[in-house]
Amino acid sequence: RPPSSPHVERGASFQSLRDPAFWNHVPAPYLQPLVDSCLPYEGMAYRMFALGDPNDPETPAVTIFKAPPGYVLPRHSHDCHRFEVVLEGSLTDEHGDVLTAGSIATAVPDQLYGPSVAGPDGWISAEFFSRLAGTYEITWDTKRGPLFDNRLDSTLGR
Repeated sequence: RPPSSPHVERGASFQSLRDPAFWNHVPAPYLQPLVDSCLPYEGMAYRMFALGDPNDPETPAVTIFKAPPGYVLPRHSHDCHRFEVVLEGSLTDEHGDVLTAGSIATAVPDQLYGPSVAGPDGWISAEFFSRLAGTYEITWDTKRGPLFDNRLDSTLGR
């Protein structure tokens, strides 16, 4: 086994998507409702990392999202830049394109995308958001028009 690298920052951690303990954590307690909203769905999981102060809504963030087979994520948008990499499994986008491991999807602020439909093995993706608040401030595309949803407020019943 090679010696530890002096170039690895102290406090760095190495984790695996395959470790059940990896899933369903957030960087600050106020974000816990984002995990709680996934728990009722069999096979769904969520993990968030703040790339700065987790209490600052302008901090960039990364979410790792796990969707079970057949799950449909409705058409929606975020008010920030978004960059997504499919890590495992597959999903079909609104154009009928199948995104597999290594596929990348991007969206500019307020750009609608979806629905996204999970393939036979579900999908796991990493989504990079230019602002943490963009992970929970979502605008859904509904038949009545755009519907803004603060997922923290709605999961807490506010």
